[in-house]
Amino acid sequence: MNCSKEKILDLGCGRNKYPDATGVDFNGNTNADIIHNLNEFPYPFKENEFDKILAHHALEHLDDIVKAMEEIHRIGKPDAVVVIDVPYFTSIDAFTDPTHKHFFTAKSFDYFTGDFKAFDYYSGLRFRKLKVEIRFWEWKKCKWLKFQNWLGLGLLANKLTKIYEVFFAHIFPAREIHYELQIIK
Repeated sequence: MNCSKEKILDLGCGRNKYPDATGVDFNGNTNADIIHNLNEFPYPFKENEFDKILAHHALEHLDDIVKAMEEIHRIGKPDAVVVIDVPYFTSIDAFTDPTHKHFFTAKSFDYFTGDFKAFDYYSGLRFRKLKVEIRFWEWKKCKWLKFQNWLGLGLLANKLTKIYEVFFAHIFPAREIHYELQIIK
């Protein structure tokens, strides 16, 4: 029986490091275990080290998404899961933070899955898309009444994504987008 513990990396952990994860951040005023600027390559980890890699609102701050994804691929084990949360391209939060350099859509990481054939030459690495979810704000005082559910926006955005992104994303902007990818090696 294998009782080995899953090895988790939390990139850009800030003060909200995931429990039992190794946290990395460039800022020493965080809960990071390792202080490292994620714009500097290579990351201070060996190849095939992590079972799961988290990047909760970290990638939008980086200079080069392609290089960051290549590093994530390098340090993740085969079949490792990568969980990414980033600002949605129409979110006011995307533009509020002056350190944000990138904004994302439902197809932003298709460049790394082979699903975007016209532009699959940016990088030879591959991920399998497990989940993509466009997320909206929650009204904290009344969690049972989510504005997006009342209007059916969550269903529209996540089932008919292209229609939502082309016609409704600027009228009813989402908050963030959540990706779950699996490393293919």
